[in-house]
Parts: sequence; C-alpha cells; structure tokens
Amino acid sequence: MKVFFLFILLTGLVFAVPSGSSTSVTPPASSADFTMSAHPNMLTIPQGSAGKSIILLTSVNGFQGNVTLSPPVSCLAIGCPQYTIRPTVVQLAANQNATAGFTIYTFSQTPLATYNVAVTGTSGSISHSAPVTFTVVAPGAPDFTISANPSSQTVVAGNTGKSQIILTSINSFNGTVKLTTSPAPLCVSCPSWGISPSSVDLSPGGTAASILTFYTTTGTPPTNWVVTVTGTSGSISHSVDVTFTVVSSAPAPDFTMTANPSSLNIPAGTTGKSTIVLTSLNGFSGTVNLYASPSPLCPSPACSTWSIDPTSVNLVPNGTATATLSIFGGTQGGYGNVTVYGSSGSLSHSVIVSFKISPSPDFTITLSPSSQTVRKGSTATFTIRVTGTNGFNNTIDITATIAPVTRHSPATSLPSSVGPYSTSTLTVSTARNTQSGTYTITVTATSGSLTHTATVTVTVAS
Repeated sequence: MKVFFLFILLTGLVFAVPSGSSTSVTPPASSADFTMSAHPNMLTIPQGSAGKSIILLTSVNGFQGNVTLSPPVSCLAIGCPQYTIRPTVVQLAANQNATAGFTIYTFSQTPLATYNVAVTGTSGSISHSAPVTFTVVAPGAPDFTISANPSSQTVVAGNTGKSQIILTSINSFNGTVKLTTSPAPLCVSCPSWGISPSSVDLSPGGTAASILTFYTTTGTPPTNWVVTVTGTSGSISHSVDVTFTVVSSAPAPDFTMTANPSSLNIPAGTTGKSTIVLTSLNGFSGTVNLYASPSPLCPSPACSTWSIDPTSVNLVPNGTATATLSIFGGTQGGYGNVTVYGSSGSLSHSVIVSFKISPSPDFTITLSPSSQTVRKGSTATFTIRVTGTNGFNNTIDITATIAPVTRHSPATSLPSSVGPYSTSTLTVSTARNTQSGTYTITVTATSGSLTHTATVTVTVAS
C-alpha cells in the first residue's frame, strides 16, 4: 500500500507524491557510484537576503564521469524563493571530491517559513540528491552570532584542548566584541582555560575568530567540563558552551585545522595568503582532501577569487601538514569569508578565513586653470597638482605633448618628475610666428604601472 504526502506550493496547487517514490536509482553496492551532501544543510536566511551552501560530491568504488546538477524547481507565486547551482556540470575523478555552489535567493515578499529542498545530481542511470533545509526569518537589527568549532571534544588528562570561537556579523553589525569565559574551578588538579584574543573586531558581513584553550594535568579527574564563552558589544550579548571531556586514555585518531592568519587585509588587485595548518591528533595518519567554498560567479578582476593548494595533504601520526589559501582581491573591494574544508574518511573539519579588500595605492593629477588665451609671443602658465591616495608614496614622471603639431607650435616646459604630494608649473610659450588657433596640451604622469593624464587648452590669438 502506498501512502501519499501532500505538498502545497505558494501557488495554491496541490501535488500528491507516493511515499515509496524515489528520484534515486541506486546501483549495486559494489558498482561505481557517487554520494552527495550539502554543507551546511540547514540555513537561516533573513527575508530579502541570499543563503549559500556547498554541494559536495564524492566518488565511490572508482566512479568517474560528469554529474549534471539540477536545483530545486521554484514556484511561480510572487515571493517564491529562487535557486541557482554553479556549475551545473561537475567532473568527478575516481575516488575524489568535487564541489558546486548552491545559492538560495529570497525576497521582501517571501513568506516567513521553513523550506525543504534538494539539489539533484544525475550521471547516466545514477541519480542522488542533497537535501537542504532553510528558514526565512524577518530581517532584524544589527547583531552577531557566536559558535564553537568544535563545540565538544575529548582531552586526555595532562594534554591541552582547543576550540575555535567564531563570531559572525549579521544585519551589518560593525563593532568590537569582548570575549570572556566562565571562571575555572579552584582546585589543585582542576583544569584551567583561557581565550585569546579577548576581543575581536567585526566588520559588516564579516567573521572573526578567537581560540579557547583548555589545560589539564595528569591528575585532572575524568569528567565533562563545560566552558561558557560570552561575547559582548554594548547591550548585545551572546554565549556558546564548549564541552571538554577529560579521559584517562587516548581517544580515537583525528585531526585539527587552523588558519594563520585567520583574517587578511588585501589591497585590491593583489593576492593575500593564509597558511592552513592540519595537525594529527591521537596518532591519526592518512590523506586529508582539501577544498574551499566556491568563489563568486562574476567577472575577474571585479570579484575576489580564491584557491587552495595543494588539494590534499598526507598527515603522519602526531605530525602537521600545511596548504596555502590564496585570495585575489577584486577591484570592487568589500569583505568576505572563505571556508576551507578537510575530509578524510568519516572525519571532516573546517576553518574560516575572513578578508577585507582595501583600495590600491594610486595618485591623481589635475591642471588649473583648464584653458587660457594668449597673444603671439606670450606665455601661459598652469598649476600641476599631484596627490597620492591610499598610501601612495612614489616618484612620478611627467611629460607633455601638444596637438596639433605645426611648424611653430607652442613650446612646453615642466619638471621631469615630481613627488606624490606636490605642486609644480607647466609653462606654454608661443612665438610671434606661432599659428593662431587652439592647442591641446596633454600632461601624462607615470609611476610604475600607474598612468594618469590631464589636459588643458591654449588659444593663441593674433
């Protein structure tokens, strides 16, 4: 007997789907196959904003080939969420991972509700899906969230545990957040803890991180210890609990991921780098596959882009390995966050690197006045002003050209080079036999790869 579930869309149409129906055609367990999952698979999106998730595809039993990705079908009513997946086709190598970016767009008319959707991947007769649940909430006042990664861990007595405390700006929150912890117990063998840094600066839409360190001694009793980390900015305060389980014997092998630095300030048009450090825990050894959240889908060099190299590292027991996250600062500037994921078998961890794009050093050049009229045999002078911007502090070479060129064109005189914050003079001299008419003088200023021009006109009267 089949049971039917009713799905009512915003259009008011009712669809019945058999509970036994499936969009997946699963080959035998020993056959080549692939899996799909969403990271994160649960999102909270303010009304009128967009949410993003990474779709992770993993080859199983040597599967290789192209997988076509399809986003959920949007309803046609006003305010219905819209969905995109980029790229729509991914090439999956044998026993490797591939990713795509799934974006959910909401609007001011989107109903406040929880939505269950899925991205479908198809290759030949094989089809799988990655479910995503998102909740549309009303936009609120500037605020921030606080979370811990990991939020719980096991520490062998005598060792140290660490948790990354992650703060994220929401609704354009901008300010300093002070971090404090619940007090440690006062006994000889009790653990202690601390957080560093004790305050972080959050930019609108940005993310910042601090490290909570948990210290034990060989005599620390095996039990659960809960540390509360509180972030406060003005009247806004949020907390997160981190649980450390102290044991007398070593837990299962694992690894950690950190970023150094965890935030970057990158001049536009240049590349910033962060070192991703992976550390073996409890004798972990093996290959860790690395991938980063997708770059924005807009033309370079306007948007910032990033990549991770290498895409996999080998960890030896209790050793470390590194990879480099390179972020190119797009010319449109702004803020951003990159999540680097590491997976090995059933183990998966991530670390966030935040970045801010600052304008590149540059300069401006102006001429004043913009035009003059002189009689034949006279001279005209113009003021050249050069001003450095965004910390520019180099020497600038300047030249002048005149058009049209005649047999007795006016002559120009100006310094060959000037400083980044200077005022100088352009002199235009005419002779008695200079042809009457209007001449355009173009002053070109060059410093390295930067070039700017300014023009004036001189009218020679009889």
